[in-house]
Amino acid sequence: MNAEYVKGTDLARMLKAGCINLERHKDRVNALNVFPVPDGDTGTNMYLTLMAAAREVDKENASSVDKVAKAMARGSLMGARGNSGVILSQVFRGMARYLENKKQANPVELAQSIQAGADTAYRAVMKPVEGTILTVVREVARAAIDESRRGAGVAQTLQAALKHGNQVLASTPQMLPILNEAGVVDAGGQGFLFFLEGALEAWAADKDIALEKGEQEPAGSPVQAEGDIVLDFRYCTEVLIRGEHLDTSIITQRLKDRGDSLLVVGDREMVKVHIHSNHPGLVLETCLEFGSLHDIKINNMLEEALQRHERLATGLEPVVDAAATRPEPKNIGVVAVGVGQGIISILENLGVDQVVEGGQTMNPSTEDLAKACRMVKADQVIILPNNSNVIMTAEQVKYLCDKRVEVVPSQDIMHGIAALVAFDPNEELPVVLQAMTEEMTRVKSAEVTYAVRDTVINGLEIHKGDIIGLVNGEVVVASDSVDEVVDKMLRDMVSEEDELITLIYGQEVAGEDAEKLKSRLEQEYPACDVEMHYGGQPHYHYLLAVE
Repeated sequence: MNAEYVKGTDLARMLKAGCINLERHKDRVNALNVFPVPDGDTGTNMYLTLMAAAREVDKENASSVDKVAKAMARGSLMGARGNSGVILSQVFRGMARYLENKKQANPVELAQSIQAGADTAYRAVMKPVEGTILTVVREVARAAIDESRRGAGVAQTLQAALKHGNQVLASTPQMLPILNEAGVVDAGGQGFLFFLEGALEAWAADKDIALEKGEQEPAGSPVQAEGDIVLDFRYCTEVLIRGEHLDTSIITQRLKDRGDSLLVVGDREMVKVHIHSNHPGLVLETCLEFGSLHDIKINNMLEEALQRHERLATGLEPVVDAAATRPEPKNIGVVAVGVGQGIISILENLGVDQVVEGGQTMNPSTEDLAKACRMVKADQVIILPNNSNVIMTAEQVKYLCDKRVEVVPSQDIMHGIAALVAFDPNEELPVVLQAMTEEMTRVKSAEVTYAVRDTVINGLEIHKGDIIGLVNGEVVVASDSVDEVVDKMLRDMVSEEDELITLIYGQEVAGEDAEKLKSRLEQEYPACDVEMHYGGQPHYHYLLAVE
């Protein structure tokens, strides 16, 4: 048996290096999204999940492999975003259980811990699908066990696992027809292999690693949008650093080239950072060099400016905070996920206590949802994920909150709104859950967006820039006209029994164009009431519901 051992400090280095390597390649992973929609975010979700794990490991500052593994599991659970992030957190959870009470791990034990992680991840998914990240992790574990049992060291074991993992990844299109048709490999599996590649490099390098990219990304040119809105830097980033012997002048020096509007204030133990940047990930990585990170806030200032511009153009009044006037406490509270000021207002007016901004383009973390649940003035809380990629994340909140938390699995905003129609805070929770779930089944939903790459899916040849329509999550139509896509989808969606057509228009749609579409649909579907609402959501021209 090879005498090499992985210590806690080694595992921490490998985690950080894997996180850095995935950050370098996250855009490649995002681009592997099966659907050519503009919000492919698997790479980003996995990277942010790893960042949360790395922050927790730094906070633990442990030397034994079991304590580091536990911190990885705890941090990744709190920071898990999207289905891929949740699955990754379950892999770490299984590894931590296997490594419990171990100060260090030999190659066989390391390989077996990965196998335990794969087993845990499979159990966490209700209907595991082959050809996904689950398959890749399982096969990586199998190859690692086979190699380590032949007496290989850590490097050789991980090399064999990575080589076999890449072979399995290349075969995922043969396992999943939808991958084959789209001409891509599984995004989650690719993200995991980038992480493993970085971990292997860290073991070979055998040196301390800071969470900062080796190559600096350019600051970028000013961002310009409609309405003569020009921003040199797009993201307002705020973070609280806790540590020892903090020096605001040194932190300022490290951050001054990351953006503008830099403000660094605090004392030797706690520093608040505010900066406008085009690369908030780099800002956070730099701050992590000095201590643990807390109260992270990243706002897209361009989207906020566009939303204000659109509201002024359409004559809409500022949104009133409905939650502030709602009586409390309640028997049952609601947390919902949504993005766009109009959508947030709709959700609040329908009884939502806390709206977690996110969904398309940025999935909230488990901890984001847990914090929102804790803020609700009720002992029982229902979460509406309003996105199929947030449902698994929402389910993890049950393990982080001392309240009773239940998830109504709304796959999009329109199903979430339908569920809220049946919400009664004074009824018993099981009755409310059943009523909300049943109400969702009466709704047919659709989305109108644009293609970000050429592809073939569901037999449709799609070109970059095409307007595409998705019905219940499936791409069904492509065209060069937004209205034509809406028309084609509604012709298939509306039946004789239907009575209501609801449309929510996004920030790319002018208010007058939305009203013209509403008038035309009222003439084409006289048996249905047609409702049009401003949502302000990015990327998606319209969200539709028929019931």
